[in-house]
Parts: sequence; structure tokens; C-alpha cells
Amino acid sequence: MYKKMIVYVPELNFSRIVATLILWTRCAQICTGVEAKIELNVEGSGFHRTFIYRAYFKDLTSDNCQAAIYMELPSALYVNVDEIAELRRRGTSTICSIGETDAELFAEKASKQNVTVCTSVSLSSSTLVIPLHQRYRYAHETGGYVDVMVPEPKLLLGCRERIRDHRVSKMDLCEPCVNLATKWREIPYRMLNNRAYVWPIPVGDSSLSRFVTYVTLLATVIGAMFIAHAMYTNVSKNHSKQD
Repeated sequence: MYKKMIVYVPELNFSRIVATLILWTRCAQICTGVEAKIELNVEGSGFHRTFIYRAYFKDLTSDNCQAAIYMELPSALYVNVDEIAELRRRGTSTICSIGETDAELFAEKASKQNVTVCTSVSLSSSTLVIPLHQRYRYAHETGGYVDVMVPEPKLLLGCRERIRDHRVSKMDLCEPCVNLATKWREIPYRMLNNRAYVWPIPVGDSSLSRFVTYVTLLATVIGAMFIAHAMYTNVSKNHSKQD
């Protein structure tokens, strides 16, 4: 005598299956992760250089996105707040900063500063420009050069649609960049070149301070004597003409 085997099959909800498929399709279109690459070019020389970051995005399907670069600068580097305010006024570049504002301080006395530059994404790419400057340093005993490592920037993306697999950034972005997007998300990227940019800068030799002091004092005395002689000669000529 055989027993009947009863297999219970859960009831399939057709509408739930359709809703799940629609959700998966939508996420595949607008919620996928974004791949990014950055290319760095540096213009200028000496203490003042312009860093040009070109960001390229892959799998970015949203048409309304803002890109931003955030950097935490060491005390040896700074952005001039008057310069970046003028760039914003002319509409050349949108840059803002938080932190040290005194451009005349030596690197050993200055506090840190962070800078944010932002722009809209066009054709899955954007160009972000930051004018950086090096601070002067106190003289060292041996002089020579000091290498300053320019920090790697953080790449952020703010889009109207949600971007899956990228967390919301908690960085302290400054105005007006912070207001360009409701949520800024940090995007990992691959650097195409110059990932660690080293910026060498000359430093004075403190062992030559006495020699420089004597030469400066001698030049000052000779210059004062020359000026006094010229004034005396001019006065003598005027007296001769009057007589």
C-alpha cells in the first residue's frame, strides 16, 4: 500500500515578481557604481603653480551631476582667498576654502587649510583647476631644497539620482560647492599620472647669515654715502648758480 506524497508549492505572486524585475532593471540603469579616472597636469614654476585635474567617469547615466575635488593642504601649501574670490566673481572657476587665510605667514607658523573646487559634469567628464602656492620657510643650516608632497585629492560626485555602492561623504565642503548637490558621494578613482606629486622648493642657508648680514650692511653704508654725496653735489651746484 503506497502513501500519497503531497508537495506544497508556495503560491507565486505574479505582481510581486513583476515589481522585483522592474526594480532590478531600474537599479541597473541609475543605481550602478561609477568608475572614475583622473589625469593631472601642472602649469607654472617656482612657488606658484596651477593644478589641472581632468576627471573621467564611466557608467554615469545621470544627466545632472556635479563633480568636486577636495584637498586637505599641509601648512606648506595654500590657496589665496582673494585670488579664488576673483575667479568665482569672473565665473572662471568655483573654488572655496576653509582654514588659514594669511598668505604672508611662513610654513612653520601657518595653520592648515582645505580647498574644494567644483563644476558640472559634461559628457561624463569635468575639468577642475586649483591654483596652489608654497609658503616661504625659515632658513636651514645646510640650505638646499625641501620636497613638499601635494596630497592626493578626494573625488566627489553629486547627482540627482542615487548612486549605488558609493557612500555619502562626511567631508567639510565649503560654500558655494556644498550647496550644489543634496548629497555628495566619494568616488574611488584611478590616477592616470602623477599620483604622488613632489614639489621641491629652495630653502635659505642659515650658516651664511653672518656673511649676508655683513654684505647687506656694507651695501647699505655705501649706498647711503653715495646718496649723501649726490645731495651735497646738487646743493653745491645750486649755491654756485645763485652766486
